[in-house]
Amino acid sequence: AMQSDSFARAGKKRKKEMSILIGKSLSLKVADEIASAAISAAIEQSFRPISVVVLDSAGHSIVTKRMDGCPGTAYEKISHAKANTCVATKTCSREYGNKYLKGKNGEPVTPDVFVRFVNQIGILDGEIAGFPGGIVIRHADGGEIVGAVGISGAAGDEDEYCALMGVKGCSIADELITEPAEHSCKTLNKSKM
Repeated sequence: AMQSDSFARAGKKRKKEMSILIGKSLSLKVADEIASAAISAAIEQSFRPISVVVLDSAGHSIVTKRMDGCPGTAYEKISHAKANTCVATKTCSREYGNKYLKGKNGEPVTPDVFVRFVNQIGILDGEIAGFPGGIVIRHADGGEIVGAVGISGAAGDEDEYCALMGVKGCSIADELITEPAEHSCKTLNKSKM
């Protein structure tokens, strides 16, 4: 009876230990650095004005910035939806869109797949976006999601480029990995890099 009592207490102790999860997230300082570096990239490349949202690992806003001349009503909400997509689906907004809007070989998806996509948008109250500009930020040690960046205002590939440059421009860039790892932007002015 003594052995089974000890085992029961050990089992209860183990359950308690596994009941509390402690996660990593971006600090305000780093989130602000990311947003500012993303805006600097947009200015450097002469992209249209952008709105930037940096979320923590739970999808809560840490920093929101909008460049002068960027319409706030639409682009701030779209940038938030792009970042939220990353946290909610654990994938970048480009990949999420590719999953539901393009087939494996680039062909249009079947109606049933598209309906799933539309239903997900409704279920999440429109806070999800299936186009480029939202990136996942993971801690390099272990790959845990620590946040996400969403950008809107320029072209999708340009938004994604600015998000990636934002993370690469922050003080802890060497501790972070992004999804996607590289940009797909073909409109870069190489002389301004």
